[in-house]
Amino acid sequence: MNFHVNAAGIDADWQFELGAWITHRDQPMPSLVLSRAKAGKLGDVYGVRSFATVDPNRDGKLGDVYGVRSFATVDPNRDRMILGSLKPIDDAAWAVCLLTPEWAAELAA
Repeated sequence: MNFHVNAAGIDADWQFELGAWITHRDQPMPSLVLSRAKAGKLGDVYGVRSFATVDPNRDGKLGDVYGVRSFATVDPNRDRMILGSLKPIDDAAWAVCLLTPEWAAELAA
């Protein structure tokens, strides 16, 4: 798999900082951001190209790729790379998390 990192994006703005608690927009997936990279042409990251009529990422805009560790109570894939569709952790994700918000805050301090 070819993965290209945009060196100009190293100091760019990020949606999430390292150590941030996040979840997927469509389902609770409590995760901790461990790494991140800027990638060009989001459709090419996984070796696919979008042919949708309306695709905001088809024109080569940069996207954020996050390496995360999942803290869901049941998750066979603890470490993964996530591309887009993320939001800050919410109550639904904390409900299926191995940690409590208070314990996570203590670990971060």
